[in-house]
Amino acid sequence: MARGPIGIELVKRGIITQRDIDKALEYQKKNPEKKIIEILSILNLCDEYTLIKALGDILDEEAIILTQNDIQIDMLQYISLDIAKKYKAIPFKIMGNKIKVCFADTLNKEAIDTVKLILLNKGLVMEKCITFEKNIDAILIALSENASEKIDQGTDTTTLVDSIIKTAMAKRASDIHIEPLEDSIRVRYRIDGELITQADIKKEKQNQIIGRLKAISNMFQERQDSQDGRIVLYPDYNIRVSSQKNIYGEKFVLRLLKKNSTIKGLKELGFNKSDEEIRKSFNKRNSITIMAAPTGEGKTTTLYSIIDYLNKPQINITTIEDPVEIRIPGLNQIEINEKLRFADALRTVLRQDPDIILLRRDKR
Repeated sequence: MARGPIGIELVKRGIITQRDIDKALEYQKKNPEKKIIEILSILNLCDEYTLIKALGDILDEEAIILTQNDIQIDMLQYISLDIAKKYKAIPFKIMGNKIKVCFADTLNKEAIDTVKLILLNKGLVMEKCITFEKNIDAILIALSENASEKIDQGTDTTTLVDSIIKTAMAKRASDIHIEPLEDSIRVRYRIDGELITQADIKKEKQNQIIGRLKAISNMFQERQDSQDGRIVLYPDYNIRVSSQKNIYGEKFVLRLLKKNSTIKGLKELGFNKSDEEIRKSFNKRNSITIMAAPTGEGKTTTLYSIIDYLNKPQINITTIEDPVEIRIPGLNQIEINEKLRFADALRTVLRQDPDIILLRRDKR
């Protein structure tokens, strides 16, 4: 059954009066970013518990007054603080492979779909509920005050570069962008697929930062054209580095590859089909499976899960990858380099009696 605006529905249910709505609308004129339900709470025009219960009934979904005491997990292990702020979302409880997430606006499709996909890539099925935006904001403010994930800019160049990389690791970033601009150096992290600005560094430090990055990446200092390198200073990560000259200097992108990553089962990723349906979907002869999606959406995670599912002693599986991100026992994994191209590797592999071939290239 179609419903009217939230305010009208509340009046119909006798929760508030038309006069209350008029007061809320008057307040909204000066605060257009605020929703009616929030304003009714701010102005104390209705008891919060009654209001949130009515909202849940109207939207036909779970509604709670979320507080710090309701959070039973370390939410930053599941979504980043930046994503939580952007989409006003708080994961707060896990039950098996399900995770409950509270939103300020469950009608925001972008927010719901983005957070759902992030959690799905971690093997968790999201269950959503709604709360007041002010409750979300209070929790996010507390988390921001406690967070120590900041780049230390008041140090020498070696420590500064180390701080940029370690802060990215703490935030679970997949990529670091270090970009010379006209008046500064911008540092951005890609977290859960989103590119987020982390810091702006003084322009005067540009040459020292570039020099340090080239030194630890085993690049040529004097060259300013495109180069590729690796950083091996951090025991838990392989870091691939790419440099590219632009009009304000050399830009660097660092790809953080965590060592010893675990492979998730297909059902953990949300393939909630029967074993027979999964087998029919992926275990086919004379077929091609193509995995395509935007950056950070789980292509590699899904491909490795599929290939691990198909990996059996009686099947000859060979992968051709750039680069090999996870080593899987029982596979023949080939890594592309400057001397070995995909076409050459594939030509040879086809002579090796393959049953399954995985081709995977990270083009970033």
